[in-house]
Amino acid sequence: MPFITPAVAEERDALATYLIQQLEQLRIAAIDLDDASLRATPTVSPLSLAGLLAHVTQAVARWLDHVQSRGLLADRHPASPEDLAAGFEGFHTGREVPELTGEQLRSRLEHVRDLVRPILTAVDLDARVPVPDAPWFPKDLESWNVRWICQHLIAEVARHVGHADLLRESLDGQIAYALNARDVGETFDWADYQRA
Repeated sequence: MPFITPAVAEERDALATYLIQQLEQLRIAAIDLDDASLRATPTVSPLSLAGLLAHVTQAVARWLDHVQSRGLLADRHPASPEDLAAGFEGFHTGREVPELTGEQLRSRLEHVRDLVRPILTAVDLDARVPVPDAPWFPKDLESWNVRWICQHLIAEVARHVGHADLLRESLDGQIAYALNARDVGETFDWADYQRA
């Protein structure tokens, strides 16, 4: 079942694999929902699955752009600026939902997911990347290494996947195990897991 992260061989592979896995879990949390359900806010939070898809896609693309522009091991660029813009204008915090269909949002997430491995396997994990000018980042810190950024991304995306799981379960009662099984054409029976 795709719920479990595949085995990894070395550090770059681990960072890419875990980030891809979390992006996949976000995509899976949104499968089989119509646009109205994706835009719904069924909890006390103002977040929706559509908002999370837009925010995470855009945030990961922006970080990948920072990493690629400053940490390449060789003079190659696995992704173009257009690829890394992910088709978004402005900044989405998760509360705002762009005027896109669920299919378009999922497609953009998949596009950025597919850039993760080529970029992270082409960068120096010790390269320093300037801290972006944003109010939520420390003002007294000048840079982070690429390794830290990758781990930060994994943690942040995982937090949002947790949000997505709660939103999905609030919408229709579906849980991550069942959604992961459905995504690969398997059935899920919680009783099978309780007997194990």
